[in-house]
Amino acid sequence: MLRLKCIGGPLYGQEYSHPSNEFTFSDKQTGKLTLYRKQSLDFTPPQSYFVADSISKPVAYNLALQLLKSENH
Repeated sequence: MLRLKCIGGPLYGQEYSHPSNEFTFSDKQTGKLTLYRKQSLDFTPPQSYFVADSISKPVAYNLALQLLKSENH
């Protein structure tokens, strides 16, 4: 089971592993449910992330770029 970075929602920027390609995270503080789905983003080579369902693919790509930049600094 791979650990993937999460994009959007309460798990933003954290690594998470899950046996399926999607999961629902329950925020214990707010009670809000967030659906995350595994998506491959158009990097070279492609990279997979768990992306919050409310985030569009272009926004997810830009947020992933920000995460990559922060990891390299």
